[in-house]
Amino acid sequence: MTTNSNTIPDKLIIRNIILDLGGVVLDIDYNLTLKAFEKHGLKLNDHTTFTGSNELFNQFDCGLVNPDTFRKEFNQLFGVNFKTQEFDNAWNALLLSWDAERLSFIEQLKKDYRVYLLSNTNVIHFNHYNQLLVEETGKELKEFFHKVYLSFEMGIRKPQVEIFQRLIEENELVPSETLFVDDTFEHVAAAQKLGIQAIHLEGGNRNKPLVKALKGFLG
Repeated sequence: MTTNSNTIPDKLIIRNIILDLGGVVLDIDYNLTLKAFEKHGLKLNDHTTFTGSNELFNQFDCGLVNPDTFRKEFNQLFGVNFKTQEFDNAWNALLLSWDAERLSFIEQLKKDYRVYLLSNTNVIHFNHYNQLLVEETGKELKEFFHKVYLSFEMGIRKPQVEIFQRLIEENELVPSETLFVDDTFEHVAAAQKLGIQAIHLEGGNRNKPLVKALKGFLG
């Protein structure tokens, strides 16, 4: 079942919650990275380059190429010559600040539910936002969840059904008792194929706040 943030299912038992990261737990703005690259003379048409439609970026999200290789092939692909720090600054520009209220809410959820993170992400982004989190809270990302699943460590990415299967099987979860929250419809649809309940935060947290959506769903 797919629901929006205003729908409250009847007699639904949820014991496990799987959260996406970018656009759900951590706000992002792809335009900031597009603008950062444009300042260096690289104009990309839209953010779809970063969401798996480009094979190089897809491989990087799956950990199939290391950061040095990715930067080199990025430069070759777009005919640019970014130095490492220049590239990383532009690449990470889309990552916004952590929200203390949201993090506190997730910690509260852990008292009553098994809470997991499932993210399509890459090691450059991870190192950046994890370090920011440590600086702001004194905790690493893994400390806010019972377990963290990251595409670059797993070798697969959403919307591959196998990524959900692995999480479900490793933790012995019942799909119908599991809620998945993501801002990408294709990812929600993939989870549903396994019988996982789902909330689609269309437009991300800033359009449909995660805390409000979960409180409405869970009651």
